[in-house]
Amino acid sequence: MGARTWGGVIGIDGYHELAEGTAISIPRWGTWLNGFGWQVENRGVDPDVEVVPSPDDHVAGRDPQLETAVRMALETLRAKPAVAAPATSDRPSRHRPPLPPRR
Repeated sequence: MGARTWGGVIGIDGYHELAEGTAISIPRWGTWLNGFGWQVENRGVDPDVEVVPSPDDHVAGRDPQLETAVRMALETLRAKPAVAAPATSDRPSRHRPPLPPRR
């Protein structure tokens, strides 16, 4: 739930100072794996459900990612309710037997 990650996994480099004094960095180094290819580095990970909050959401105190996650969880629970726990009344006792009397 959310937005694609920025892609700086293996290493970041290239700190660029911005006009107002802050700095940004960029993902630079990556790894290629046989069978997987180039995956995360400099690309990021796509979410299963993309929800990108806007500046207006932030100003209004809304969290559309959380709201969407809760809505989807409730829909899933309505479609497939949680399983009830089994009864424990007929469960065998796991208490230790009493100790023999002291002599």
